[in-house]
Amino acid sequence: CSGGPSEGSEAKAKKSRSSRSSRAGLLFPVSRVERQLRSGHFAERFGARAPVYLAAVLQWVTHKAMDMAGKISKNSKQQRISPSHLQMAVQKSSVLKQLLRGGVPRRHGRAVPQSQRVASPSKKKMTRSKKR
Repeated sequence: CSGGPSEGSEAKAKKSRSSRSSRAGLLFPVSRVERQLRSGHFAERFGARAPVYLAAVLQWVTHKAMDMAGKISKNSKQQRISPSHLQMAVQKSSVLKQLLRGGVPRRHGRAVPQSQRVASPSKKKMTRSKKR
């Protein structure tokens, strides 16, 4: 009555229907990263684990940047993360600064974030204290 090998292969096919992202425990899409690697012509060949590793690194960098930017926005009593919060997060983290080379694109003509305005003391106070 049993079909034998055909039933076993169907069970295996159903069992391995999970995505590579879920098997690796990632939120970032491994298949999409692999597609971008292949279409970008970065290398002629790469291993099966390369897109998994790259997706994990991208997820870690994103998590670290968004976590720090969220803390900065919370400290400034705002509910939304703005591009300036992301820029300040990258500037404060030595790891992110080195990784991104301090280059978060920023619109020109925007006001300097408030925490940077207070960073340097005014010249008037400096001259008064030196005269005494």
